[in-house]
Amino acid sequence: MSSITKNNKNWEDVLTRFDIEDKNDSDLLVDQTENAPSQKVNSSSFTSRWATRTVLLAGCAFMLGNIPLQSHLPNSSIEQPELTLNSPEPEIHTSEPLKVQSASVSKALTPLVKPSETITDAAPLASVDEGIKTLVLPNQPLATHVGFELINTKSTWDTYTVKRSDSQATIFSRIKQPSILRELKKIESIADALKDMKTGTIVRAKSDQGKLEQLVFSPDYEKSFVIEPTESGSFEGSWQKKQFEVRQARATFSVKKNLFQDAKKAEVPKSVTSQIVKVFDWDVDFTKNANIGDQITVVFESIYHNGDQVGSLNLIAAELVNKGEVLRSIRHTTARGLTDYFTPEGREMKRAFLRMPLARAKISSHFNPRRLHPVLKILRPHKGTDFAARVGTPIIATGDGEVKSVGTKGGYGKTIVLKHREGYTTLYSHLSKFKDGLKAGQVIAQGDVIGYVGSSGLATGPNLHYEFRKNDKPVDPITVKLPNSLSLTKKELASFNVDAINMRLQLKVLHRFAKENVDINSATGG
Repeated sequence: MSSITKNNKNWEDVLTRFDIEDKNDSDLLVDQTENAPSQKVNSSSFTSRWATRTVLLAGCAFMLGNIPLQSHLPNSSIEQPELTLNSPEPEIHTSEPLKVQSASVSKALTPLVKPSETITDAAPLASVDEGIKTLVLPNQPLATHVGFELINTKSTWDTYTVKRSDSQATIFSRIKQPSILRELKKIESIADALKDMKTGTIVRAKSDQGKLEQLVFSPDYEKSFVIEPTESGSFEGSWQKKQFEVRQARATFSVKKNLFQDAKKAEVPKSVTSQIVKVFDWDVDFTKNANIGDQITVVFESIYHNGDQVGSLNLIAAELVNKGEVLRSIRHTTARGLTDYFTPEGREMKRAFLRMPLARAKISSHFNPRRLHPVLKILRPHKGTDFAARVGTPIIATGDGEVKSVGTKGGYGKTIVLKHREGYTTLYSHLSKFKDGLKAGQVIAQGDVIGYVGSSGLATGPNLHYEFRKNDKPVDPITVKLPNSLSLTKKELASFNVDAINMRLQLKVLHRFAKENVDINSATGG
């Protein structure tokens, strides 16, 4: 076939020669389509004309923003080439004359074609096959993650809270690491730290099929001792901060069967429930007056480690609705360092004094202004009450105060005198020994152990002589009307109001939720 050479022409010449509305060309195009199997076009001018048209139209399409070329071809019934990617040898469904057109189109899309080059219909059709390749894709997409540490999902944590009677061997058995204790004791720094595993300490061990990966414990939750294995097969340990986290938790529940059982269902720890009883025990006898339907709301401290809730600490605030009466209590530490529970108005929840300074004791001699002294055999007023008990029985302070004096005092023997607010003093004598470190001026809280029962001084046997005085005048501690509570000073009350305002607001809000039976439990922290 003859070739067509592109020359510089104006648009009028081009439109005149390539008028697509020419009747002869249109009729010929229709005839080719309808009789494609039986007719052949031998005119080289017709083929060249179509090839040139195709090049021009392809160029216009490219310049108009890569609009699909097919939409700019003459609207005819000629079938367009179809490429099947799944076939290794794609077939082109068209008639013989269209092979020239397909070749021309392939050339037109090649960026190497220049306007001055001559295009013939002899371009090889096989060029279409050169760009077709079969892509092998994976069955599932591949994902990569950068910056995330691989987590050993087989590792488990064992947690134990140290009890009063536990030994180190017991503790390590509870965390399933009994075999490493002997080796840890050989390392001086670790052996010294293990001595801080006191009552209430939470101990956690992380292991993979019994092999220790990390051991951590904290005496005060401010700092923790962390033990880890070394590459040499030994262990190393150090004190670290921020291992344990203390969060506030909230819960509300109604007494339906049993206080402790219902609290447990609401995810309130047993230790917190015990604090609730202790705080409200002054106003409510839980063995008799805790009625079905009483509503209890609490805010308390939960301890977390590595995302796990591992224990609880203090009751921060609580509300008890008992027989329709609303009782509220807030934990507060005074300027003297004493921590106690107060009403939202700043009144102490507890009674100012306990009746007895011993947990279990028998009264051996009552208060008597005209008593015959059992040793001197003379009438001498008995200004206090004697409690018979075994030697070494702990003696507790009956009220908050400070140590006025501690030492030996004549016939009283080893004696402690405590000074309390509003003119009250208490005396404890015939002791066998004082609590270690007890000294004058020391602040003492109600219930603190201050000494131990003995028989020092003029005593017929082991007992505690206890006196209760108001403005230095002895009164009978068993029959005297004890003050409900001791008031805070103006300075202490101002400090309390600042610290307790948040808890007061929380209790009011939680009361509304509880009244509407809305679940506000958040034992997971918050």
